[in-house]
Amino acid sequence: MNKWQRLWLSVKLIAATAACVTAAVQAFLYMMESQDAVQIHPLSILVVGLIFGFISYGLLSLIERGVRRLVARSDTVAPEPRAELESDVGLVADQPLTLSSDAPAHQKNL
Repeated sequence: MNKWQRLWLSVKLIAATAACVTAAVQAFLYMMESQDAVQIHPLSILVVGLIFGFISYGLLSLIERGVRRLVARSDTVAPEPRAELESDVGLVADQPLTLSSDAPAHQKNL
């Protein structure tokens, strides 16, 4: 894992933790202000936070896959340099046009 992948993983984990804590705090504040506070189980606050944390981590992972596909496409479509193509044409033109398979057949007929 290179340093950019480690950095992106830490960004994803920090974002997921922040979403988890934010959603849990918002659920707790809602529970404290609500008339239905007796009916709300305290573990539901944790569950809401974890759901939002997993959703944010998943969305960031999907963004990562999309960016990797775009980068992979741009790497494979890169054009070849013109200097190498021109030098290959010069080498091919200097070589004689003979087939190596014709030479042994010609020698057998003699």
